[in-house]
Amino acid sequence: MHHRRVEQIALGRSWIHRLDPRIKLPAALLLVATIATRPQEPWFHFVAPLTLILLGLLLAKLPLGFVFSRTLMVLPFVAMVALFLPFSQGEEVVHCFDSPGICIYREGLGAALAILLKGILAIMTVAWLVFTTPFNHLLQAMRALKVPQVVVAVLAFLFRYLDIMADESMRMRRARLARSAGRRVRWPARSTGGMVGRLFLRALDRAERVYRAMLARGFDGEIRLFAKFVLKKSDLGFASVLLVFVCIYGSFTHAGRGI
Repeated sequence: MHHRRVEQIALGRSWIHRLDPRIKLPAALLLVATIATRPQEPWFHFVAPLTLILLGLLLAKLPLGFVFSRTLMVLPFVAMVALFLPFSQGEEVVHCFDSPGICIYREGLGAALAILLKGILAIMTVAWLVFTTPFNHLLQAMRALKVPQVVVAVLAFLFRYLDIMADESMRMRRARLARSAGRRVRWPARSTGGMVGRLFLRALDRAERVYRAMLARGFDGEIRLFAKFVLKKSDLGFASVLLVFVCIYGSFTHAGRGI
C-alpha cells in the first residue's frame, strides 16, 4: 500500500530524517506561505524555491520517482482551480474561439500558470516533510506547537482508519478473486457499487471495535506518543539557513515587484 510505503521511507536514516519535527513542520509551512504570497511574475523567481526543495529531497536521499509520482497524483486538483482563469480574468485577448464570448486572456494565463507553479512547489514541500518524518512524530510535533488536541486526534484517527479501510479492501479483493477461480469476470457497476458500500460498512464496524478497545484501555482523547525530541545544533542550523533564505527571497521578490 502507498501509505505504508510512505511510512517506510519516512523512517530513513539521513540527517534530514533526524531533524527535529518541531523545526521541520514550521519550516515547511513557512516555505509554503512564502511561495504562496509571492507575485506571479517574473517566472524565474520560482527557480530559487524549486532548487531549495530539490536539494532537500536529494539530501534526504528520497526515491525521486516515487515522490514525483505522488506529486502528480495531487496535481489535477490544483489544475481544477486554475482551469477557468484564462477564460475569465484579464483584458488583453490572446485568442478567441468561434463561440461568442469565449476568449483566452493573457492575464488569466499568467494567473493560471502561477497557481500551477505554486501548487507544484507547495506539494513538493509537503512531500518532503511527509517523506522525511513519521506520521506519529508529526502528530507529536503538532501537540508540542500547541495545535488543538481535537485536531491532532482527528488526524491520528483518519490515518489509522485509512489503513483499516485499505486492509478491508485487500481482504475483499482476495475474496472476489477466490470466488472467480482465476477467471476474469466483468463486474457490472451495480456489483461494484455494492462492494464499495460493503467496504465502508465493514471498515466502519472494524473502526468502532478498535475505538471500543481503546476506551477499554483508558483512552481519554489525548494522543500520547513516546518519542523524545531534543533540539540539536543541526536543527538550529537548518532553521537559520531557511530563515536567511526566506528573508533574502522575500526582499528580492519585493524589489522585483517594485521594478
